[in-house]
Amino acid sequence: MKTSQEILLSIIQDKCSSVWQLDVFMDHIIINLPDKELNFRSAFMKVKQDIMACVQQHFPERDTEILFEVRNGSWNCSFKLKKTIFYAGAV
Repeated sequence: MKTSQEILLSIIQDKCSSVWQLDVFMDHIIINLPDKELNFRSAFMKVKQDIMACVQQHFPERDTEILFEVRNGSWNCSFKLKKTIFYAGAV
């Protein structure tokens, strides 16, 4: 049975970019960009927007945080999508 991370990886690969190399390391989903970008910030922001839209469309309700790390050569940045489901009685 596939885990939610495996399902999410396959959805991102299908819907966002088939050229990204995706992997999981501990609790992070790693996105390796294939080409070195001169302006990594704009490339990172584009990846972040694409992933956020994809995750919100396919997983609008999440009971865990999802951590992403975008890598490109010596550059890397990360972002987190917070959980959207809060349980009654949770502190």
